[in-house]
Amino acid sequence: MNATQLKARLSKAIADPIFAMDRSSWESHAREWAAPKGWKIRVEPTANGSSVLEEDPTTGIEFVLRPYYDNDIDPPESLFVEIHYPPAKAPKFTADFKHDLEYDARRSLGPEYSVSATYATSPSFVEIELIIKKAG
Repeated sequence: MNATQLKARLSKAIADPIFAMDRSSWESHAREWAAPKGWKIRVEPTANGSSVLEEDPTTGIEFVLRPYYDNDIDPPESLFVEIHYPPAKAPKFTADFKHDLEYDARRSLGPEYSVSATYATSPSFVEIELIIKKAG
């Protein structure tokens, strides 16, 4: 999954409803999530809101959506969007790549959202994570 594919998956049409949901609504929505054709999907409960994990069995790439809820009543404080790559398939996380990824995500989401990108590695995967917050 490159920056263009991520931009297509991460849109205002996805973020707006998530940032309008309380935790119970998200948990119901997560169980009904539809993955792209050919991808496997699973929902993993966490203390602050379930994660939706989509995996492309052909490439080993995972796409994860995880809203972070402080409580059961309010909308999420933030939305974490993660892409897990097998080490050999990960793009190089350069300053230009980070800038372009954040810029493209901001353009796709609109001015009411802030976006920051991070990068982490482990022996089994490389993770690129976008942290999205509603401005204001």
